[in-house]
Amino acid sequence: MRSSSGSRARGMRRRVIGAAAAGVVVALTVAVPASGTTSDLPTWPANPNWQSLVPAPSSADVRPVSVVRTHGSVTNAAALTGQGSGSTVLTATSGSPAVVVLDFGKEVGGNPYVTVSAASAASATLGVATSEALPFLTRSANGTYANDNGSPITFSVTGPRTYTGGLRGGFRFAAVQLSTPGTLTLTAAGLNFAAYRATPDKYQGHFISSDDQLNRIWYAGAYTAQMDMVPTGVASCFGVPVIFDGAKRDRAIWSGDLMITDPVMLLSIGTNGVPYVKGSIDSIMNLQASNGRLTSAVGFRGCGAFDYAVTYSAYSAIIAIQYYRYTGDTAYVRALLPKLEAATAFHATRLDANGLVVTGDPDYWQTRQNGEVTEYSLAYYELLQQMIWLESRIGTPGRVTEYTNKANALRTAINARLWNATAGLYVHTDTRRSIFPLDANVNAIRLGVAPANRVQGILDYFRARWQPHGSQISQPSPSMADPGGHTIEPLNNTWEVMARFSAGDTAGALDLMRRLWGVQVDPNSGFYTGTFWEFVNGNGLPTRGFDSLAHAWGAGPTQLLTESVLGATPVEPGYTTWQVKPQPSTLAWAQGQVPTARGPLTVKWAQDTTGQFRLQVTAPAGTGGDVWVPLASPAGTSSPLTPGATFLRRDGAHDVYRVGVGTFEFSSTP
Repeated sequence: MRSSSGSRARGMRRRVIGAAAAGVVVALTVAVPASGTTSDLPTWPANPNWQSLVPAPSSADVRPVSVVRTHGSVTNAAALTGQGSGSTVLTATSGSPAVVVLDFGKEVGGNPYVTVSAASAASATLGVATSEALPFLTRSANGTYANDNGSPITFSVTGPRTYTGGLRGGFRFAAVQLSTPGTLTLTAAGLNFAAYRATPDKYQGHFISSDDQLNRIWYAGAYTAQMDMVPTGVASCFGVPVIFDGAKRDRAIWSGDLMITDPVMLLSIGTNGVPYVKGSIDSIMNLQASNGRLTSAVGFRGCGAFDYAVTYSAYSAIIAIQYYRYTGDTAYVRALLPKLEAATAFHATRLDANGLVVTGDPDYWQTRQNGEVTEYSLAYYELLQQMIWLESRIGTPGRVTEYTNKANALRTAINARLWNATAGLYVHTDTRRSIFPLDANVNAIRLGVAPANRVQGILDYFRARWQPHGSQISQPSPSMADPGGHTIEPLNNTWEVMARFSAGDTAGALDLMRRLWGVQVDPNSGFYTGTFWEFVNGNGLPTRGFDSLAHAWGAGPTQLLTESVLGATPVEPGYTTWQVKPQPSTLAWAQGQVPTARGPLTVKWAQDTTGQFRLQVTAPAGTGGDVWVPLASPAGTSSPLTPGATFLRRDGAHDVYRVGVGTFEFSSTP
């Protein structure tokens, strides 16, 4: 049937929706409105310049962008920035070093160098001290600077040439300092970049919207992941490319961090990140213990395995399943299936008589957690859910049944023993029932453990306790404080944002994202690196130079903006089946694409203040999926603006259509 007008097509669909509500199952190909109906609909910019937001250096030879300050006798310091002319002259006397503090403008990592063109003495000591943040570049009593973490580089200058130091994985500021009497003439200072340098041509996915802050957040998360990428030959423990937890420290593979950064990498640079993801997974899998346990970290305190907590064994398995979900690399993951099944079996051995996980391990709080810890059982539950999905694709029906039964039993036990009905919250442990940690509660929502009637109360409780710059680890008393003094951590804030998106609290999700990550993309914060930080205090800022300011587990907003705001997620491996379900909140428009094995999946949407919404999806060959068209009100209607879409149902505040390959447009009105 072809309608004579867009309004008639919308009216026809309203009758079908009513029939579905009455119990009739329908699947209707909706008629296409007459041509010209898009002229009064909201639209998106034709070619927004997302490339200008990419923060990577344009060259592997990175030069500083400005001089922060000098001490002692320094002439023409600006020459070291590459923006001045001539040479820089440092002259030191006994007890009075010559120092120039340089700013690279954002986080960089690699091997610092200084080019000396002339020296007045046969031998001189030239140092380079680095720091991610200027407040942590501290000046000592002798007038020279110390690193924020680790030791400065020291060059013994014996004549004109370029002196190149050892790797400094992450820093923004560098103090070049002559500490012995004499004069040095310098023609250059910089570093040879040693992380993954993703210029715009390396991006296979992107995101841009009407909100500048959210745009900067997306690219800062992508750059964080890139700064933590370690090419072959950079780290002595690894003969393959891998991903570390932090650019500066720990500079080790930690699976908990990879759960966050791997999706970010695959959604931004696509296949360019695959060798790094697989190298990290392989490094973990190759060290699996005979009892099935997967190690927490590799390359931390030595080149081998480091078993920190049982929860990380679950994370180590989950990252392999994540990889399959995004890439569809069946051959690779099928070969890992026995290891993943062994890891899942290991977790079952940690259940007590009540069917809950007990390990006595620390987690990211860095203190021992005794008893039936809710979050530890939730980590096992997440592993079971991921394994159910995986086994249903490449495993056996028997395993699907086994893991489903175990997940159901675990969910029942969590809700029976670890729920405080009076408070309306999940407890820390079976013996600490007055402590209500953030991670356990938001993960119960995120993973579907919390029944629907509990969700809003949990979200309200934690929102009422938000700090100006994020959600605390838990309430301050009784205390579960991190012994490092941190009060806000990005991992559990990422989980809370996920929980809010999953519950339909889009405004709350974006509010929390702005609170924690907004200050981190503010160039005037005093700690800006263009990357995301490991921990912060209540003021939203880091507290010590030891902390990493380019840390993998902080990169989560990039994934969430793509998958929740833009709305594109994989349903089947490699996006052979996908879902597009935008959560627009108050944004005027957003657009972007995700890389798939068959080409990009592109999404564009826009809305206006009257409640009109327009959505365009372009799907690559060999794929198809469901498009969820947002409705501004319960009385709202939607229309396909192009042929080929099949209407499936109305689901809450969305009309759901099924499409295949090609470009499809939809609109909705209040």
